Amino acid sequence: MSTENNDTMDSSQVYTMFEEVKENQAKQLTVIEKMFSKLVPASAAYTPALDPVDGEKIETLTEKLDRVDEKLNLPLKHHHTLDFMGNRALIALVLAVALIASLWIIDNQRKTLAGFRDNDLKYRYIQMRGEAAPADIERLRNVFDWNRNADSIRTIRRRVEQYEQLVQEQAENEAKARLNASEAERLQNQAETVKGGK
Repeated sequence: MSTENNDTMDSSQVYTMFEEVKENQAKQLTVIEKMFSKLVPASAAYTPALDPVDGEKIETLTEKLDRVDEKLNLPLKHHHTLDFMGNRALIALVLAVALIASLWIIDNQRKTLAGFRDNDLKYRYIQMRGEAAPADIERLRNVFDWNRNADSIRTIRRRVEQYEQLVQEQAENEAKARLNASEAERLQNQAETVKGGK
């Protein structure tokens, strides 16, 4: 039991120790208060007097700071919004870029289609001529590519279309002639059968 007394303290001893600590803190607090009271009047003697205008400014700033402090104490809420009407400049920029890109694409398509039309006309011209002589190819390159001549291109187009129309009419006439010849032969055969059947 004596070991227990050595290891544990009596509650009255703990209480007295707390009281001593409390008294020491009270003494230290009074010393600090005395020092502070000595400093405050000394510093007040050196502070310049404020203008009434400055005092009003300080009061308004203090009120604003209080309002900001109140707002800062509110819980933060995150709102993510996308306001297209507020970003008119961004929308205008996107539309301008889209318009320029569209015009560029349309121009490239127009040039590509014009190249296809030219190549088709060159092919039809060579087909009309029946051969592709170096002089003909050189002339076509000159007219279509190097020194583009709209009048010569129209002349070539007109000649090719006339040639194609004549070839089509000739094919139709030959088909009609073949049809007439086969019809004549059929009639001839019918007449022979009728004649032989008497």
